[in-house]
Amino acid sequence: MSNEVQSNGKNYVATLLLSWFLGWLGVHRFYTGYIGIGVFQLLTFGGFGFWMLIDFVSICLGNYKDSKGQPLKEYSPALGRGVLVLVIVLTILQTVLRVYLSSAGK
Repeated sequence: MSNEVQSNGKNYVATLLLSWFLGWLGVHRFYTGYIGIGVFQLLTFGGFGFWMLIDFVSICLGNYKDSKGQPLKEYSPALGRGVLVLVIVLTILQTVLRVYLSSAGK
């Protein structure tokens, strides 16, 4: 019986990847059944990036549910935290590199 509920949920990794690569279009919202919010995110480019970021963090931490209130299937806390830490580290490195390159060009 629990396999039946689990098989009906949307896939965690698919939702995470859709959010990362196409979150600004709200594709992860369409995938998980939130059509109205998906249209809104599509028209506002992911809530001008803020809503997309909030959704991505929520998915990484396992707090995101599909439109039926079901948790995403095959959620992996280690994967979610690892992806979140990787994105944060890469963002910091990118910022440091940009500052360094802009100051080196002066």
